[in-house]
Amino acid sequence: MKTTRPIRARIEPSAIRHNYLLAKRHAPHAKAWAVIKANAYGHGQWCAVQALRDVADGFALLECENAVALRQAGITQPILLLEGVFSQRDVRAVLEYRLTTIIHCLEQLELLLAAGPFKAPVEIYLKLNTGMNRLGFTASALAEAQEILQRSPEIKVTLMTHFAEADGARGVAGQLECFWAMAGDWAGPTSLANSAAILRHPQAHGDWVRPGIMLYGA
Repeated sequence: MKTTRPIRARIEPSAIRHNYLLAKRHAPHAKAWAVIKANAYGHGQWCAVQALRDVADGFALLECENAVALRQAGITQPILLLEGVFSQRDVRAVLEYRLTTIIHCLEQLELLLAAGPFKAPVEIYLKLNTGMNRLGFTASALAEAQEILQRSPEIKVTLMTHFAEADGARGVAGQLECFWAMAGDWAGPTSLANSAAILRHPQAHGDWVRPGIMLYGA
C-alpha cells in the first residue's frame, strides 16, 4: 500500500553533539557516558558515535557484539555494557576488549569470576535496586556480592542505580536515601544520574552521569 503521509526524519549529528556537551555543562564535575543503546534510540549507533567520537568520555550500550564492533572501529574510550554479561563468550570479550560491565545479580558475578584469575584490572558496575525494580541487587544480595569481591582485589567496582522518576513529582530523594543506606560507608566511585537527574538533581550526579534520551532531543 502506498502511504499518503510520507514522513522523513532528518538526523543532525551536530545536535547530538550539542546535547552531549549540554549534559557535560550541567554536570561539570562528572564524566559522562554517552548512551547509544537501541541503535542510539533509533537514530543510528554509528551516526551518534561519529558525532561524539572526539568528545565523549565513554559509550554505553546493551549488546556485547556492538561494544566489540566499537573497539574494532578504533574507539578507545571506556565502553559500558548496560545489562552486563550473559555467557562466557561475553566475559571473554569483556577481558579481551577492556569493556566495563554492569553486574546486576549474583549469577552474573559468578559468571565473571569463573574466568579468573585476571591478569589486569577488570572494571565493573554493581547495580543496586533502589526502587526501579527492574534489575539490581537487593540489600541482602549486595552484602553477599561484596563479600565475594573482597577476595578479588583486581576487580574495580563502581556502585550505580537507576532512577525511576527523576523527571516526576517524587523526584530522586527516596531512591538516593535508599542507595546510601545500601552503600553504607562506600567511598568509591558512583554512577547515578540519568538524563532527567542530570538536569534536575545535581546532588545525584556522582562520578559518572549517563545521558541517554536527552542526547536525542527529549
